[in-house]
Amino acid sequence: MSSYNENLNASVVSSLQAQELKLNNTQTKLNAGMFTLYYAEDAKITAQEKLKRTEKKYSAQEIIKEEAVGDNNLSTNVIATANQEKEFNLQSVSNTAVAAANVQIATNAIVNLASDMGSIVSILNAADYGSQIYEQALAVNKLMNDTAYNAEVTSQKAMEASSLTAEVTASTVADMATTTGASVTNLLSILNSQLETISALEITENAAFTAAATAQKKAEGELIDARVEYDAANATYLSSINELNLNLQVTDKTNTDFTVQFNTYQNPFYVGSETSPYNTSPVENYYVFVVKESEKSIFSITTAEGLLTNPEIAFPINGEGLDAKTISQTISMADLKDSSDHTLVLGENYVIFVLVQFTVDYKKSLNNFEDFLTAASSSFVLTTPLNSPSTDNIKVNFLAADENPDNVTTQVLQFNLNQESKNVEYRCMFLLNNSTLVNQMFKTEDLLSVENQILKEINAEINNIKDEADEIKAYNNKNLLHSLTNKLKTLTDKKEALNQTNDADDADVKKKSKKDTTDLDTQISELNARIKELTSIDLRDINPAISKGNINSQNKTPQPGFFFNQLIAENVTDGNYTVPSIDQIQTTEDTTTVVLPIQDNTTDNFGNPLIEGNEYIPVILTVASGPKKLSLQYSNSISDFKNTEAFNYSTKNTTSENN
Repeated sequence: MSSYNENLNASVVSSLQAQELKLNNTQTKLNAGMFTLYYAEDAKITAQEKLKRTEKKYSAQEIIKEEAVGDNNLSTNVIATANQEKEFNLQSVSNTAVAAANVQIATNAIVNLASDMGSIVSILNAADYGSQIYEQALAVNKLMNDTAYNAEVTSQKAMEASSLTAEVTASTVADMATTTGASVTNLLSILNSQLETISALEITENAAFTAAATAQKKAEGELIDARVEYDAANATYLSSINELNLNLQVTDKTNTDFTVQFNTYQNPFYVGSETSPYNTSPVENYYVFVVKESEKSIFSITTAEGLLTNPEIAFPINGEGLDAKTISQTISMADLKDSSDHTLVLGENYVIFVLVQFTVDYKKSLNNFEDFLTAASSSFVLTTPLNSPSTDNIKVNFLAADENPDNVTTQVLQFNLNQESKNVEYRCMFLLNNSTLVNQMFKTEDLLSVENQILKEINAEINNIKDEADEIKAYNNKNLLHSLTNKLKTLTDKKEALNQTNDADDADVKKKSKKDTTDLDTQISELNARIKELTSIDLRDINPAISKGNINSQNKTPQPGFFFNQLIAENVTDGNYTVPSIDQIQTTEDTTTVVLPIQDNTTDNFGNPLIEGNEYIPVILTVASGPKKLSLQYSNSISDFKNTEAFNYSTKNTTSENN
């Protein structure tokens, strides 16, 4: 290879390597931005959930406090009533005792009088029996005995009343009321203290949520910036590949074949003339080489030319008669070996080189008999894609009795897919459906995935530029149409004047007039064509308002309301997903069915316990298990969580209770 070609090749390789390194760096920043945003959203959602729980607790505590305030008011009234009762009871006991004593004194006097009357009757009975005085004394004695009896009964009642009044425990009731009132007052003091603590906690958590939300928005902006930087680096890299490396790319990779696509080598001396000696393709053959990425730095044109005799390594593509500007060739793994004469294997990083073999005539015309070797393509890996369950095959519910031989009392995640479960691991995650928890704090478009958001911003910018361009174009077309119409009128008038000159007798004048008429006809024809082209454009269709109206077509916040993708799912911490055990996986022929109970200690993807009544989205990430050498041969797959039906987490099977 000449020094010029060597320097040119080295410059191309160096430029592409530098841009690929830049692309890798921006990709790393983009990935870091994704994880930063993910964990920032984790902090925001966690803070939001804590704040909501504290708000509910505060509301409940406030209700309890209101009840305690009412109870304290009642307790105060009860204490006052009990103390008043105690005072009146003591007065009643004293008064009843005094009354009983007085009644007893009167009773004693009546009894003594009755005794004296009995003595009088005895005397009269002995001295004047049967006399009128005797009869009167006898009647009085009977009355006195009745009075004495009634006095004894009254005394008995008075003493019983005194005894019963003394037995009233008004003081005990007063003491109990006082103790109860003190307890209620103490409880109210504790409740006030707790309410103040919860209120302070609510203020703290609200501040934490605000800070977390701010950090989340900052991370979102940084991710958008990283994505813009990555897109710019990627566009530059692809442009460089297109300009410097025949736009060499590897597309449509499967586990059995891949497609190599590149631009044909164009003759740089072809000037568009059919008679040009360079009006032929300068390429005789193209040869495709597959090289391990670790060996691309030592692969050279000399190495490539030494392998041309082995068609299993140098895959030939005939360059003669190729009119297309792009060559796309699908190559099977079984038809090609790498540059080290090794069979292509899954999971290995490869690059592609294309050797352009020039025709002898082209080499002679240049007096240079060297061929051209491209720089290495971007690395690629051939893998076997794994399957993930479709949205229709993912369900979360309580098992019916006839489908529940193990008496599982919790909700279960069920899914099935057409895939053997050997050497495959199903990571089951539950994403909080945060789209209903944002409470319109953020704009809908801010919660779109970064890919959609950037695409939306780019489309909006393109529409704005297009609208401005259309407005300018419409204005210019209108002015141009007016100018051309005036010019056409001028030329038509000039032609009519020349037609009158054609009737002249002077031969020279007539000849010149005829030539001028022909030139005018040509100009008029061209003007008519341009005017027709301009008038065919319906200027009324240029309406920026219409194009702008489609920018915000997506008004619904997408599930799950926070940034999540396969890369993040692959890096979720072990404790935040569940892998079904062998007895929870059933395989029949090519169908795999999984029934996974949702335990009480199951968490969401952020590691937070599942909350009763909240909506969650089940996600299944299918990954290869086993040694790293084996897992590298497979590409992971994630279920379509954006379109998977969310479920309400519940620990109570209301269906079975109703039955």
